[in-house]
Amino acid sequence: MVRTGVSILGWALLAAGVLAAAVLLVLRQVTEVHTWHHLLIAAATFIPLLWIPVLVGCLGLILVLRGRWRLLGAVVLIASMVPFAWPLRPLPERSDAPVAVGSALSVLSLNLQYGDADLEEVIGLATDEVDVLALQEYTPAFEAELEASGLLEQFPHRAGEARAGAAGSVLLSRTPLELIAQTEDTVFANLIASTAVEGTVWHLGVIHTAPPQMGADVWLHDATAVQEMAAPYLTENLLLIGDFNAIDRHDTMLRLTADGDLEDLAARHPGEGLPWHPTWPVGSVLPPFARIDHALVSDTVVGGTPRFESITGTDHKAVHVEVSEELHR
Repeated sequence: MVRTGVSILGWALLAAGVLAAAVLLVLRQVTEVHTWHHLLIAAATFIPLLWIPVLVGCLGLILVLRGRWRLLGAVVLIASMVPFAWPLRPLPERSDAPVAVGSALSVLSLNLQYGDADLEEVIGLATDEVDVLALQEYTPAFEAELEASGLLEQFPHRAGEARAGAAGSVLLSRTPLELIAQTEDTVFANLIASTAVEGTVWHLGVIHTAPPQMGADVWLHDATAVQEMAAPYLTENLLLIGDFNAIDRHDTMLRLTADGDLEDLAARHPGEGLPWHPTWPVGSVLPPFARIDHALVSDTVVGGTPRFESITGTDHKAVHVEVSEELHR
């Protein structure tokens, strides 16, 4: 009876693990599938967790096998985990690392979740070293709170505007801003503005694309609009930062970075450890498992790995990056 129960559990784990792993493998390899349906977009969010169903399936195999055959199951388990552990090994520093020149630019990005993010915590992150705030879901009520706090006096220059609900996006800067591009017919506001910091001209984009639950067509449309908006500025000092509503493995993000014109600063760099920095959801019953907030830079920009901070009142982590102009690679 005990053996029968173990076998049933083993077959259940094996079947569930193999099925889930197969689905995630297809979603990882054939990314066009993401654009078919919003549930496929949601499922693809779990691609970085592919190791979990593989582990479950291998454990099920061990329970199903008997006697010495279980040793084979253990070998399969170890062999299956190697591809997931191998990329996490320490890497040597590159000898051809980019050399930064000119002034540095510090940008803090946050999705305010309908303007409900804790004002004091946001002010605490907006230190003197921060040059620009890139805020999504920027509402009139939150703007009034910022004005009352005096923070807008420190960031007197603006591109974008407050809007009701989740539609508002804004860049708040210590230096003058000039709005140079914005998307049309997107669910939320997406825009690019230029500014000069100590003689270096920057093109900054605050991004907030449609979430999958609004439909795969809308999700793809908004991401495509952002790509088209950014295209004329890929040879400039360009930083796109914000809530892309997609992980780096999603079809839309891969399209943005496929040609090498844009680099994800949170992608793994030589000498770094774990590359997975989930930014959503924060403050829910589930721990953060998806990195949908990104900082993308053009080939003329170099930057370190972003810092991520949790803020009360919003389901996104804040993203803080520092970038500078690149001399060579």
